[in-house]
Amino acid sequence: MPRSAKKQTSSLDAIAQQEEADYLRRTSMTFLECAIHLCVTHMPMKEVASILERHASILREYG
Repeated sequence: MPRSAKKQTSSLDAIAQQEEADYLRRTSMTFLECAIHLCVTHMPMKEVASILERHASILREYG
């Protein structure tokens, strides 16, 4: 395979990987927002905030 074709392929792979990562980030955020809205629908907002704060603390500590 010519060097330019190999470089072009790896550039294309890098773009595809970045686009995939961006897509997964956006869909994860959408899922999280939906989950939070669902919790708020069925639980007091203070309770949901407390749960989220607890999870955020765990993520900061171990993440």
